[in-house]
Amino acid sequence: MSLVLCKSLFRPAAMRAAVVAFFAFCTLPAFAFDLSVKANVDNAQVFIGDKFNYEIQVTAPENAIVDLPSFVGNLGSFEVKEMKNEKITEGMPKGTAKFTWLATLNTFVSGDFLIAPQEVNAIVGTDTVKTHTDPVAVKVSNRTNGEETDILEVEDPISDPRLPQWLYILFAVLGVVLLVFLGWFLHKKFAKRGEEPQLPPYEEAVLALKNLRNKNYLAEGNQGDYFMSLGFIIRRYIERRFEVDILDATVAELKKRMSHVAGLPQAYKESVVTLAVETEPVKFAKMKLEGERCTFWMEWADRLLEDTKPVPEEEKEKKEKS
Repeated sequence: MSLVLCKSLFRPAAMRAAVVAFFAFCTLPAFAFDLSVKANVDNAQVFIGDKFNYEIQVTAPENAIVDLPSFVGNLGSFEVKEMKNEKITEGMPKGTAKFTWLATLNTFVSGDFLIAPQEVNAIVGTDTVKTHTDPVAVKVSNRTNGEETDILEVEDPISDPRLPQWLYILFAVLGVVLLVFLGWFLHKKFAKRGEEPQLPPYEEAVLALKNLRNKNYLAEGNQGDYFMSLGFIIRRYIERRFEVDILDATVAELKKRMSHVAGLPQAYKESVVTLAVETEPVKFAKMKLEGERCTFWMEWADRLLEDTKPVPEEEKEKKEKS
């Protein structure tokens, strides 16, 4: 009986069923929860300079963390004038929520445009779903048809009784030279007084985080200044601690430079870039993060400082070199 059973397992039909079952099991996490995405504009045909609304709606489980990692930087010729983000549970099926991003856009370039597909990431526990919105067409028209004619005839230039133009240029150049000399003189004068002793990177960053907490930006709902200050503190600490130029780097430059930072764990390299990407819309487009994400980034900053602070031997070597 057992011999017959073993033979039946290796028949082609049985083997195909086993393979299908195996791949169905492997792909199960990709469908761990439902996610629907919709993008639209309130006016598909506008004139140059007109404002219109571009909205992205994501329906996902209520406990999902939904993110649009490249939203602000992926709008082509359109400029973001205002950004709103909210989570709606009222009127939704139990256990689900609607996450919306409403961006007010405009442009001063005419033509037929497609707002590029926006990447959408949703995380529930250990499961992650990534998808994209559909492209959205927008036609931007000129306010004139190009056939208008001038009303007045072109007249000869009016004589100017003022001083010759070259004399104004000469005065401007002399003024610039005077300002440069004055700046050099003042710099030389005050530089002699010496600079205040600079704290080591770790101590400076710890003090800066303490001062940031005391400002109560989050309690006042001022996430923009909060993350602007937090990002500056972290970048300055890493720049001084690991001797890498990242303080004024763009997000693209930051990704490249962080990959070459010696001595910093890979997880922190990636987190520094994630902080910049996630808070860029908060700092420049008035977008809001949930409270738990704000708390997470402050606690993450504390861990970064503690995990990377110099050991006594390293501090001794730096003092000997200086």
